[in-house]
Amino acid sequence: MRNRRIRSARISVTAVLAAMLLAAPTATATAADQPRTATSAFQGRTATAAAVPDGTAAAPTAAFAATKRLNITMQAQQKTNWCWAASGNTIATWYGRNYSQNEFCNAAFNRAQGYECPNSQAALDNVQNALYWAGISPGSYVNGWLRYPTVQAEIAAGRPVETRIQWSSGGGHMHVLYGYDDANSLVYWGDPWPSSNRYNWASHSWYVNNSEFSWTHSLYRIGA
Repeated sequence: MRNRRIRSARISVTAVLAAMLLAAPTATATAADQPRTATSAFQGRTATAAAVPDGTAAAPTAAFAATKRLNITMQAQQKTNWCWAASGNTIATWYGRNYSQNEFCNAAFNRAQGYECPNSQAALDNVQNALYWAGISPGSYVNGWLRYPTVQAEIAAGRPVETRIQWSSGGGHMHVLYGYDDANSLVYWGDPWPSSNRYNWASHSWYVNNSEFSWTHSLYRIGA
């Protein structure tokens, strides 16, 4: 679960753009996950999972500040498969909620609170369930990565983005995008894996697809 990071805008990277994503329509993210089909809905509202024809979310046409980072407090996941819960609960905390990862996990699976939640795999629609339970607009779940201007728009609006990545070696993981910088089109992300650096950055093109992982799914417009 360790991925190479580019720690400075002064370090050059090979920009590898993804022409086509090979991920399944819905995928889980765990320490070593296997994709599955998700069928959950948040309190009667079906989670959005519409693929964009070119594999990316459409970019807006607005002017934004050259750089912005949201002051999130990235949580370390408390169980080996809870990258999704730590990432989602980080976003819930950003919106002023005060829940444990266990509570977030129970809400994600529509389980009763007050019991220990299993160390389960999950997909971004499960994260939507928990956000809806927490009183936060659960956003849009798309199969694909977001273009750099879309990341800009979300961060400029004060909305973190939860991403699902696929390791080149197999399995998946989840991150929280919390910033951008027009210098070299950088993106900033939080990583919940306990032994990883909590805060990271690299060029957007590197984050989309590199030798270690590719960005496969996105949950954005959270709180909109």
